[in-house]
Amino acid sequence: MNAKSFRGHWWLPGLSDDVAPGQLVVDESGRCALELVGSLDLCAGAALEHPGDPDAKAIRQERVRVIHGQVRGRPVTLLNCFAGDADGLSHRARSRIDIRVQDALIGAHVEHDEPAFSSAIVELENLTGWLGTEGQIDRQSNAEGESAALTRPDDLKAEIDGWTITARRILQPFHSEVSHAKASVSSHVAAYLVVRAPGPRPARDYHAIILEFMDLLTLASGRPCGQITLTLIHRENQVLRERDGSNYEIDTRVEAFGGRIHTAEPQSAGPHDWDFRFRCVDLSFAQIVPAWMRLRRRTADACNVFFGLQYARPTYTEARLLLVAIVADALSAGLGGTSPLKERGSYRNRLRELAAIPDQQAVHSIMADIEMWVRDLLQARNSLAHTGNDDAERDIFELEWVTSSLLTLVLMAQLGMPADVQRRAASTVLKPPWS
Repeated sequence: MNAKSFRGHWWLPGLSDDVAPGQLVVDESGRCALELVGSLDLCAGAALEHPGDPDAKAIRQERVRVIHGQVRGRPVTLLNCFAGDADGLSHRARSRIDIRVQDALIGAHVEHDEPAFSSAIVELENLTGWLGTEGQIDRQSNAEGESAALTRPDDLKAEIDGWTITARRILQPFHSEVSHAKASVSSHVAAYLVVRAPGPRPARDYHAIILEFMDLLTLASGRPCGQITLTLIHRENQVLRERDGSNYEIDTRVEAFGGRIHTAEPQSAGPHDWDFRFRCVDLSFAQIVPAWMRLRRRTADACNVFFGLQYARPTYTEARLLLVAIVADALSAGLGGTSPLKERGSYRNRLRELAAIPDQQAVHSIMADIEMWVRDLLQARNSLAHTGNDDAERDIFELEWVTSSLLTLVLMAQLGMPADVQRRAASTVLKPPWS
């Protein structure tokens, strides 16, 4: 996304008489910063994070839950704001203050954690490729020429805990471009999700469920999949007036911005069909989405670290290897209640039990000897955890790759992916490139 700036006036909730001009800047990664000309009393009662805690003075001065604003006639809410550089000791003496903002909502005034939004519309990287274009594109060629047709498929819908997640695809009409040398005709297919809550929810609840879906796409594609755009739909519609004096209502759409661990690059080349470990055609959308979200929540500790490695990989292989070794242990604990992992035995036994979960032909495609892998990972984990050095004979880059691939197969198996899908992934995109 391109950088954006919003100039307007800003105040604390309940203190609309104390207003400061300033500019909200959203950079290419979505990170937000408010540059105030003048200052606000960030210690005022409406801004306190812990209003009843007498020991929270330092926190009060650093973090403000909500700042409201007005930009070009549009209401703006800034959530979880942190004061930074300023040029005075008190707010009355300041002529400038910089504030870091976790989330910016352009289009509505809401309070901290207010259940204000009924649904959300989100674009995610690689969603279109994961859903597939089978049945959408019909291309025919003969001696007389070529023809192509696009068909919009039906929506795909899944439900979990009262939430409804709908995948929709849109088609761009064919258009032509003419240059001095040639003429071209093109179109495209794009997908987005509509996330609808069982009742009005705060913005952070949508962030949580969207992150879970991003992790699903990251697992499926083998590359980080980020959020491209997010629009929240406010629970209250806008009421507009027709020329004849009658009223009509439209959705109140709120643009949401905020820094993320991975910055989406929607214009970059995406994976081909064969680059995915699995796609939506391998298991129905209605099955895979709730199954994944239940699995993701059951194994939250393991998945938080595992997907963190996908979104922002540490520089050193030693750090990555130690983290995947930790993920293996956490995944064993998370699966203990409903998988073959009945007892919390030794780390060595927990690794063996993990390796027994996926299809065994798929496992043997990524590692020839399970016992050797167990021994090598145990030795490497102990060496790295205790001394910070690795004295194993095995190449730790290979060991990290193989362990990550096995963890992927475990998640795929627990997700319900058929054996042939696991085998296909293991024999193509998961096996070490030098094997």
